[in-house]
Amino acid sequence: MADRMSERAKDALDRIIRQLYAIAPEVDTIATDCANALQSNGNADGDYISKRTMKALSEIREAIAELYAAGHAVMEERNRFFGRPRVRR
Repeated sequence: MADRMSERAKDALDRIIRQLYAIAPEVDTIATDCANALQSNGNADGDYISKRTMKALSEIREAIAELYAAGHAVMEERNRFFGRPRVRR
C-alpha cells in the first residue's frame, strides 16, 4: 500500500484534532484526580482505596497516556502530509 493520504482526510483529521484539544482539559483533570487518589492510597499504606480500584485508576491513567500519544501521532501524520495548519486569529 502506498504511503499517501486523500486530501479529503485533512478535514476529518482536523476535526479529530480539534475534538481532542476540546476534551484535553477534562481528560487532564481525570488523570490528575486518578494520580491524587493513587497517591492518597500510598500515603495511607493502601487503606484508602481497594486494590481493584487502584488497578482501575492506573488503567485509566495508562489509557489517557495512550490517547495523548495516538493524538500526537495523528497530528504528526496530518502535518507530514498536508503541512502545519494555519493559526486563525
